[in-house]
Amino acid sequence: MISDLQAVRENLFPASLAAIEDWQAFPWHRDRTNRIQAYKAHSSQAIAIDVFGALKMSKDRDRILDAIAERVGVAPGGPWAVTLEWTDTDRLLGEPRPTQVDALAVGSASALVIECKFTEPGGQCSQTAVSRSGERQCNGNYEDQINRGNGVRSRCALTGKSIRYWEYIPKVFELDPGVDHTPCPFRGEAYQWMRNAVLAAAIGKHRNLQAAALAAFADHPSFPTARKVKRGLMDPSLAGQGAITPISYQQIVAIARQVGRDRALWNSLAAWVDHKITRAASRKPGFQEV
Repeated sequence: MISDLQAVRENLFPASLAAIEDWQAFPWHRDRTNRIQAYKAHSSQAIAIDVFGALKMSKDRDRILDAIAERVGVAPGGPWAVTLEWTDTDRLLGEPRPTQVDALAVGSASALVIECKFTEPGGQCSQTAVSRSGERQCNGNYEDQINRGNGVRSRCALTGKSIRYWEYIPKVFELDPGVDHTPCPFRGEAYQWMRNAVLAAAIGKHRNLQAAALAAFADHPSFPTARKVKRGLMDPSLAGQGAITPISYQQIVAIARQVGRDRALWNSLAAWVDHKITRAASRKPGFQEV
């Protein structure tokens, strides 16, 4: 029987394999039975490793990331370092469980915080979900309220837990934290994009770098994030539309093919990504991404 890790290796672009230094310790996405999920054709972790793992190991890394940085409006300048499944161990946002982003690219002048999607939508805030006791910690509005879970009064249940999102939101999204917002502007899928945008701002401040948040996605009409990008990741009425920049895997590979010198590598990656997207799109609707 094929091992889990062998199945994962076969689902990854060959040039990306060396980006994973310790296959046992790597923070693989797992299901409830603790099984690694990156062997699946529609794994978002796998396609992120395909693209950013290949980029991490390539001699073209600096020129490609310079081009991406310029595209998203931050300063180029290497040398660039790429970390897959990067965790905020400095706890810049005060989260009890630090945000883990799919990839972080850091150059001499800028940092790129990269959230990767494939066939799945963006994540939502858990504070409005019904708990086991039948209570919600937040009513879905940014307004003075008491968290029924811990009894803390605040406009945001997360602020009441000393999580620092609303220290950065006012500047990133031009929102006044001292007034009510009904409903909360980050109640739905915007929550995950907000979290990455404020993390980028926190990293930029902490490291004295320009910083940008990117939403890397597979551009296919059957995938929810791709459809969302066409309408706008954030609510059009919300300022700070540029707080997170969508960029498709196809666009990233096209940039690599344009500015990279290893044409054979990037042509091969382009074919790999196209095949993986076509294969995932052919699956029956309703399957869940991991």
